[in-house]
Amino acid sequence: MVHRKNEGSDVSNLLDALARQGLNEAGGGIPEGIPEPRKASLVVYGGNARPTLTVPRRGPGAGDQVDALWHQEAERLEIFDRDREFLLFATYPGTLARGWIRVKDSNGTRTPSRIAAATGHSDFIAVSLDGKSLCAVSYEEYEIWIVTHSFQDARPETVEPTPECKSRDTGENRP
Repeated sequence: MVHRKNEGSDVSNLLDALARQGLNEAGGGIPEGIPEPRKASLVVYGGNARPTLTVPRRGPGAGDQVDALWHQEAERLEIFDRDREFLLFATYPGTLARGWIRVKDSNGTRTPSRIAAATGHSDFIAVSLDGKSLCAVSYEEYEIWIVTHSFQDARPETVEPTPECKSRDTGENRP
């Protein structure tokens, strides 16, 4: 007999793990007009994806560098609102069906490391509540990419996946 995990319990486990890292689910729901996670993931994982910043994957202090650089870009792009809330799409069972999670970062530091501790995966996508800005972390073969994007310039609906990225568009099979 095959036992399937309940997606609801997977997401509940994720929310608990995020809360232990100071990233609590925030009320207010997902605002209208936010790009769908699959569309936003094309910006990060699609064939035309390019990093804004890179960190050598095996370099000394790589995690600390990613934390600092991601926060620098997230602040520049105003990913966090005044209450430190943003939208999160992380690699975890059940998140593709759930979509964005609105979270409040009560800590304000080392967000990428804390998301990785909660999910067991280092890749994630963060989007501002107005849907205009994206700041993501993507672990590539030799580098860690920090990818940024402004949806004011190109709506994600206009980004089409290339054949080679169709299997990568969610990042679920990535390390």
